[in-house]
Amino acid sequence: KDETIKSVNSLNRVVSTNVYSNINYPAGNNAAFDGYAINSKDTNQIKKNSQKQFKIIGAIAAGSKPLKKKIKKFDAIEIMTGGIIPKGFDTIIPIEQIIFAPNKKYILIGQKIKKFNHVRFAGSDYKKGEVIINKNTIVQPNHILAFKSLGIKQIKVKKKINILFFSTGNEISNKDNIPNWMVRNSNTHYIKNLNQNFLFNFKSGSILRDNHQNIFKQKINKLIKSKD
Repeated sequence: KDETIKSVNSLNRVVSTNVYSNINYPAGNNAAFDGYAINSKDTNQIKKNSQKQFKIIGAIAAGSKPLKKKIKKFDAIEIMTGGIIPKGFDTIIPIEQIIFAPNKKYILIGQKIKKFNHVRFAGSDYKKGEVIINKNTIVQPNHILAFKSLGIKQIKVKKKINILFFSTGNEISNKDNIPNWMVRNSNTHYIKNLNQNFLFNFKSGSILRDNHQNIFKQKINKLIKSKD
């Protein structure tokens, strides 16, 4: 059967349905590097061995509200990695390539700059409506990262099955000190520690002796009737 659980607690669970992104991520075009954003068209007429001044009109950090200032020709704005690129700008010059004018109020550009350099586009990681994880897939840490990034709080998964495990035989013992004609109960502990890897709930049925057929039936029936 299915159950709905918190996505952050879904590691190693099997999803019952496809999980889709309900948003674009990232939500807007942003900078992939620290640097300066400009309009690439403003560099089309820059000739070789010449430099053009671009006026620095401000700075944008990751998490800053989008800039609403009107952009003029030959404007530039400092931008940090993850900062939303304002309308009017379409390319990033990395900070390592920036040459400042002596007064630090302008940057100097001496060549044509390509459009969309170092731009991370809206929806480049996940597009709205894209499948994040397919039905019947085991949830891995990267899926949980996606769930949190996209605001997916709950998902539907398959319930874990219950496994009632018995060690059987007159020779099995839970004691530490045993005679040489007995065997320590090791299988119970082995299977118990596999439960995270094999997606089941382990329930110990203890040790069944060779004449314990009725006890076995009783414990099986009790588990079947249980809601746990």
